[in-house]
Amino acid sequence: MLYYKQSVSETLHELDTSAAGLTTNEYKKRLEKYGSNQVRVKGEPLWRKIIEPFASVFMLILFVAAGISLLHHDMLDAIIILVIIFVTATIYYVQRFSTDRILRSLQKHTAQAVEVYRDGKSIQVDATQLVPGDVITLTEGEKVPADARLIAGSSVRMDESLLTGESVPISKTTGALRGDKEIYERTNLLFQGSFIVSGEATAVIVTTGNETEFGQLAALTQNINTASPVQEKIDKLISQIVAVVGGVAIVAFGLALNNGMELAESLKFVMALAVSAVPEGLPVAISVVLVLGMRRMAAKKALIRNMRAIETVGALTTIATDKTGTLTKNKLTVQEAWQPKNSTVQMTSVVAHAINHGSHKSHDPLDIALIDYVSAEKATVTNKPLSSLPFDQSVAMSGNIWHHGKSYQLMIKGAPEHVLSRSDLTDSEHEQATAALHHLTAQGYRVIAIAQTTLTKDITAFSDLSKKDTLEFIGFIAIADVLRPEAKRAVAAALKAGVSVRMITGDHFETAYHIAQKLGMVTDRSQVFDSRRMNVMTDEELTKVIDDIRVFSRVIPEHKYRILSILKQKHITAMTGDGVNDVPALANAHVGVAMGSGSQIAKDAGDIILLDDNFRSIIDAMREGRTIIANIRRMLFYLLSTSAGEVMAMLGAMMMGLPIPILPVQILWINLVTDTSMVIPLGLEPGEKNNMTQKPKPPNAPILSKLIIVRMILIAFSMAATALILYVTFSAQYGQDYARTIAFSALVVMQWSNAFNARSEYESIFTRIRVFNGKFYIGLTIAVTLQALAVFGPLQDLLHIHTVSIGDLMFTGAIAFVVPIIVCEIHKYFSRHLVRKNA
Repeated sequence: MLYYKQSVSETLHELDTSAAGLTTNEYKKRLEKYGSNQVRVKGEPLWRKIIEPFASVFMLILFVAAGISLLHHDMLDAIIILVIIFVTATIYYVQRFSTDRILRSLQKHTAQAVEVYRDGKSIQVDATQLVPGDVITLTEGEKVPADARLIAGSSVRMDESLLTGESVPISKTTGALRGDKEIYERTNLLFQGSFIVSGEATAVIVTTGNETEFGQLAALTQNINTASPVQEKIDKLISQIVAVVGGVAIVAFGLALNNGMELAESLKFVMALAVSAVPEGLPVAISVVLVLGMRRMAAKKALIRNMRAIETVGALTTIATDKTGTLTKNKLTVQEAWQPKNSTVQMTSVVAHAINHGSHKSHDPLDIALIDYVSAEKATVTNKPLSSLPFDQSVAMSGNIWHHGKSYQLMIKGAPEHVLSRSDLTDSEHEQATAALHHLTAQGYRVIAIAQTTLTKDITAFSDLSKKDTLEFIGFIAIADVLRPEAKRAVAAALKAGVSVRMITGDHFETAYHIAQKLGMVTDRSQVFDSRRMNVMTDEELTKVIDDIRVFSRVIPEHKYRILSILKQKHITAMTGDGVNDVPALANAHVGVAMGSGSQIAKDAGDIILLDDNFRSIIDAMREGRTIIANIRRMLFYLLSTSAGEVMAMLGAMMMGLPIPILPVQILWINLVTDTSMVIPLGLEPGEKNNMTQKPKPPNAPILSKLIIVRMILIAFSMAATALILYVTFSAQYGQDYARTIAFSALVVMQWSNAFNARSEYESIFTRIRVFNGKFYIGLTIAVTLQALAVFGPLQDLLHIHTVSIGDLMFTGAIAFVVPIIVCEIHKYFSRHLVRKNA
């Protein structure tokens, strides 16, 4: 139906509804008919989900190895390999199910509430519960939840860039259109996914879900999950590892044949070695760690909208934050009122007549504070003004016009500097008012000037005032927003982490300075910048001074975007915002941080949504981001160093002309049991003590530093050397099978030992062991139990385990456990010394 060609009344008649909305019974019928208002994108087919864990080069290698074993009638080896394949697939299915479930629970935080008329009453419902015929109201910054026909509105302008690609706002009207129109020409329709840039709209829903223009567009595509920078770095690293392992496999295959190993055994050995050397399960493990990290952040009131933000928030070097609501409680109260000594006007009455009389949804904290003030003074107004002048940024004022007989009275509240400059004060009176203003702002108060003037006619904007229309200055209202008690500690934590904090506020210079002092952000006035100076400064001039600035006062939205652009030249920047005008800065920041109480468009533009509007939540997110990246490095260190140790032991033995110290099935056992049970617990380690005292690493830094790579090589070499020495020693005394079991057990124990090493980058194991991680010990218990079953239990024959004495196992196990720890502790000692020296 081409609703844009119909009038408002025709549209309502066609949809069998009215301006009062649907009845509850009719809504239920339509919900059953049309379904929920959700865009359903064609998902991944079930067959693909089932085969996905098997569709990898590693699984192919294992299947080939199993096939070779079956051809040579090695049933036990084949069964073990197949068990490993299906256990790995089961782990993948469980992890994917858990990940999807967590993501679905996180998505509930972003549900949009919409005001809709039902049974003639305005109520709030979830956007998914809308049906055709519902009448909704939307205000500035809100997202359109479904395609709708505008039936009433004032100065409605829409951002339809999501559909049309056109960033210029579109003005909307209620009249019917003639002729066929393209989407961007249908000026009486509101489309799902677009945003109200200005004005208030009442509209009737015409289509929902996949029937909307956005739904039809989305149905043509599937969800594309963009890899995070962390994942991209790891994918690159694994690709490099695969290339190296390919070369090593060729060398190992040649050495195996040269040492007299049969072709089939050589192939099985090389395949097992390749599977062990490449951490094929790492991408899945990292996805689990990242998603669980997102969930922990959400529990701390920081909702991450995309995984890319997790790494970036951990690399922040500066945070540009709003004051109101973020550093403060966003609960303004009037603290003091001041009037000139000779004034006879009752100021509370003028304040009552100057308060914004828009809809209840447009009340800002300032108006609420003034309403509470005049109510307490019993100066409330029951009638409505003739017209209202919304806040005009160019004159920093808002007001109401009241009609009294032949005259019109304009009651104004606005910025003190602007009001005083247009008032009819004498020099002495102006000096007196300025002194009072400085006294109030020096106490950290936000000061509002109150004024009035008599007009001969109604006006629609402040620009209609002539130069003769001077203002009668009434006085000042001093307002304060209480600081959040945790804000000062959060700012201190950021500064300690090497991240500068910059407050961006519309407050007066003195007010901003006073608040910043309380928060520990500034030490003197030179760190506070009056943003009005930006109007006469070039970007080059601003760049020279901005690095030392910690507070920007008298900021307007245009300033915010410019401040961000200059900060980004030298910093990894987070920018907070809550309104439509903040969207350009939020979208342009490395990390856009939207307020949970802010407009929907700001939340859609942000990478992180602070559900509690609290600055502390940014610091919590930053701490969590750093911990997650550090844990990913732990997993990489553990997997790569232990895998390299196994490979070096194998190659070393063959180069010395020795039989292989570990059989292919034993290599696969180590890869399945020890690696799988320990890697995810390492990814869930609590952060180290120095997590928030180190300077942030640049985003382009490699995932593993040279320091960690050197440590990995040392650990791998020590593991290989220990395993070979034990193998050679016991082989000479008790034979090859006995020595192979000793070497196999030693390598497993060295992996457990290395897991303790991996728990921290710099802290000694003896310090780190005091930090309890239950998941780590659960993983270790599983690994030890399964290894005991392999060595002493029913798995002996399957894994070709030879019976060995308990004394030899305990003796070699102690050596195997201690050697990696000693090597790592020595390296950590010199690492700590190097870090302190660089600091």
